[in-house]
Amino acid sequence: MKHIYTLLLGLLAWSASMAQEGVNFRDITFEEALKQAKSENKLVFMDCYTSWCGPCKMMTNDIFPQEKVGKYMNENFVCVKYDMEKGEGVELKKRYEVSAYPTFLVIDADGTMVHRFVGYRTANDLLSELDYDPSSAWGAIQTRYDSGERDKEFLLQYLNLLMGASD
Repeated sequence: MKHIYTLLLGLLAWSASMAQEGVNFRDITFEEALKQAKSENKLVFMDCYTSWCGPCKMMTNDIFPQEKVGKYMNENFVCVKYDMEKGEGVELKKRYEVSAYPTFLVIDADGTMVHRFVGYRTANDLLSELDYDPSSAWGAIQTRYDSGERDKEFLLQYLNLLMGASD
């Protein structure tokens, strides 16, 4: 009987190790994330959440564990998550002007935000949001706005971006 339990525990451990995981959120500081992004030639994906946020919990429980989400994000990003009301999150909240949850940031290895979006996303919507055209991402649009571009078509694009980021 003892051998059966040992065998069952071994099979359970083996099957758990063989299961495809979702997003691998690294338990590292933000500076370490930037260094790893640089050495791995990736961007940083930051999940900005709070402990009381319902949509944040839904993303954590339902979306990030999905195989297709993990496969894409682990291949393309150094993924981190920080509670915006605790520890390092408090300063990151100020630095990146996070005011709604969840907020998702894509940051280059120099610490410059290149894309941001806010709110719960289905797996397909999340992957679609991360497969963006860099010329129409948050950072590029904000740079164009800051440099004085104000034509009607551009301002509509900028307004849509702001609304999508709850800004």
